[in-house]
Amino acid sequence: MLTKSVILIAPLLLCAASFQDTLNSALSTSSSTQKSTSSASSSSSIAGVKEALSLGADQAVSLLGKEDGFLKNSAVKIPLPASLKPIATAAEKVGGKRYVDDFVTTMNTAASKAIPKTASILSDTISSMSVDDANAIIKGSNTAATDYFKAKSQDKLLNALMPIIKESVAQNKVMSSYQSLKEFSGTTNASSKLGDNALVGQASSIAKGFGITDVVPENDENIEAYIGRKTLDGLFYMIAEKEKALRSNPLASGSSIIQQVFGK
Repeated sequence: MLTKSVILIAPLLLCAASFQDTLNSALSTSSSTQKSTSSASSSSSIAGVKEALSLGADQAVSLLGKEDGFLKNSAVKIPLPASLKPIATAAEKVGGKRYVDDFVTTMNTAASKAIPKTASILSDTISSMSVDDANAIIKGSNTAATDYFKAKSQDKLLNALMPIIKESVAQNKVMSSYQSLKEFSGTTNASSKLGDNALVGQASSIAKGFGITDVVPENDENIEAYIGRKTLDGLFYMIAEKEKALRSNPLASGSSIIQQVFGK
């Protein structure tokens, strides 16, 4: 009797074993497919984000690094430091507007000359991006990629910019313009160098009325640091504008991978 039972059960056991093998195989195939799909998705994500970042960075460097790239772009043009605005007001009231304009021009020229130095650092930052970084950018705000640049490269960018800015400051007579502006408005003891003592005297009186001598930066290094900060502000602004445009209309990028990632 036992023998007959074994004979009857054996086929069932074989079928069960066969089913289990088939199930294990199916599960294994499904797992491999999911991993492959996940890997492909991650690869597409990071490729799309990197391409978007590259487009934004390249455009920003190209536009800002050309002649008058800062000066003729009202969105990023470097204005007078707040501490110098009273000086400018005093100078302009007595015909010294050109001193103000010269100083603003030289600051913006220094920024444009320094910008190309940022290209390699931005490229390195893009290359070092992880899958987690890319996914966070995709799911983030309209400026998440720009924020990534700021977090990962801001200090490096500023360190790279400063030697170029200092050199450009010297070449483009930024500090000479700065000193002329201060002298014209009567905030230094060298006013006589400008050759019109009556005009300078008027400016000096106006300057004292504004209390200018209390707000003028005490050393020239402040101006270089100010230009450096404003140069980076302009760079990140331009990258952010490009990023927002790509996110709102990925089709316009002409890139299939950007459309795939940001067009979801």
